Amino acid sequence: MAVGDRVEIEELDDGSCRITRVLPRERVLSRRAMARRRDQIMAANLDQLAIVVAATRPSPDLHMLDRLLAVAELNDLDPFIICNKTDLADSLPPELDIYSGLGYDVLPTSIPASVGLSALRERLGGRTTVLAGASGVGKSSLLNALFPGLDLRVGDVGERKGRGRHTTTSAQLIPIDDETFIADTPGIQHFVPTGVGVDVLGGAFPDLRPFAGDCRFGDCRHRAEPGCAVLAALEDDLVDQRRYESYLALLEEAEVAEDAARTGGNG
Repeated sequence: MAVGDRVEIEELDDGSCRITRVLPRERVLSRRAMARRRDQIMAANLDQLAIVVAATRPSPDLHMLDRLLAVAELNDLDPFIICNKTDLADSLPPELDIYSGLGYDVLPTSIPASVGLSALRERLGGRTTVLAGASGVGKSSLLNALFPGLDLRVGDVGERKGRGRHTTTSAQLIPIDDETFIADTPGIQHFVPTGVGVDVLGGAFPDLRPFAGDCRFGDCRHRAEPGCAVLAALEDDLVDQRRYESYLALLEEAEVAEDAARTGGNG
């Protein structure tokens, strides 16, 4: 079972209950668990994905951000970006400007300065949200500030490398009220999504979508094919090079996964 699963239960004669059925899942966030080489569903039955980055300490991992956004697009999750620790920086990282331009909400927050907390609390209300991001960006600290009494464990960022230390060791679903639930997940160091099909991956990048339909070939993978409108847009600086590299990295992983599934390998 996964965090967020909905179940049917049966009450026993002694007053206890047992699960009789796990209901079908909707809108999941899943990844490849590298240690066990299997799929791991991080949370299920979600409404939205809140991706938390820090303005500094640690610096935003933009490729991980791209991967999480792509998974949200493919799973019909409503994504938004929280830029935390804004009190430690003079301004928001300029690298985040591209995401605002693509239509993603970027919400600045600071716990010491009480910036953005009311807006974030409102955004979470009445929904089931999964918080995801690297270690040390302040996911648990934000939840403690928003909802006093949770008393979630928090940790410091290491001085030498500026990376966060894991404090949330397993995903947990936190009920805030009858309609508001938050799945707090452990810090992610490397995110390899599952269930990302090669044929649909281009649709997970809103900056590629306007051009993909004009490619010469319907099955164009936007890598080296003649008549590729995405590559032409890249040449004309209409597509961001780094975002395109994120797409290529995901494409390669999706191809490896499909080849492994076809040959019966484990990837």
